[in-house]
Amino acid sequence: MRFPLLAMLIIALTSCAPSPDGGVFTVTAYNACAFFDSIDDGTEYEGFSRRDGYDGEKYSERVRSLALLLGRHFASSDVIILSEIESVIVLHDLLESGLDQKGFSFYGLAADGSSALYTGFISKSEPVSVTMHSFPECRPILSLTFNAGGESVKVFGVHFRSRIGGGENERYEQAMHLRTLIEASPGVISLAAGDFNTDPRFPERSLSLFPDHYDPECAIHVTGDPSEAGYGILYSPFLDRDTVLSEKGTFCYQGEWMIYDNTLLSEEAWDGRGWEYGGASIGSAAEMKDLLGRPRPYDPSDGSGYSDHFPVTVSLVMR
Repeated sequence: MRFPLLAMLIIALTSCAPSPDGGVFTVTAYNACAFFDSIDDGTEYEGFSRRDGYDGEKYSERVRSLALLLGRHFASSDVIILSEIESVIVLHDLLESGLDQKGFSFYGLAADGSSALYTGFISKSEPVSVTMHSFPECRPILSLTFNAGGESVKVFGVHFRSRIGGGENERYEQAMHLRTLIEASPGVISLAAGDFNTDPRFPERSLSLFPDHYDPECAIHVTGDPSEAGYGILYSPFLDRDTVLSEKGTFCYQGEWMIYDNTLLSEEAWDGRGWEYGGASIGSAAEMKDLLGRPRPYDPSDGSGYSDHFPVTVSLVMR
């Protein structure tokens, strides 16, 4: 296994990997809920350091539990974007805990030293390129390019600034950078997947629903109607009335469901050529829910739960 350092992006790759399925390419995005490793760096959240009881044994059990969950319900994914990961050690250990047996051979983390937690990925095929886009006071954006079925697919892993304390300006800056990155590759299908911390149905300057909440100052307009996708307007299947969803949202706060976790697709997903949008779902297996059906967050005191977010999955099909 090699551990090259690339432009502040930590990425570790295995030497052998399977080829992606030529007919389907699937991306899952999951906020893994403050997934710290077992090494104390002084930046851990309360409850996630050794003095709090979050030791090597508890960490290892958490890794095994998440690896089993992902392997049981998301093994068909070609790429899994994981938010709130402390270090590349976590991704390595997830593969070593059985996800390598499911075909996941590559992993990396967009870590620029600006935060305690970052966005990373695991994948079955080797990315053609891996880039981290970093900017002041914002979490980096992870950019991956895959050669799938002989065509390029760009996947952007994002985690927009938390809503705690506001953060609207930072989310706007992240959305503007994301829009610029997507528009820099015309003709190439792009997916932006992760936790946007904004539901376009309740708009702000970063994301708003088109055309209901059209605002020329908004960074990215989001639509559930594929015919409206275009310059500055990205398609979300989770806002499409034709998409049958198992849940009302991906995050529940004080009884209100939000679609914070999302996958936004460029207009190339509907151009009738190459890779096209194929389907979407919210992952909400029984073990991921509490008694009220809400996402059950990980509790470091007893090791129960997984995350306060549900994952989302989008598939592309080759036309």
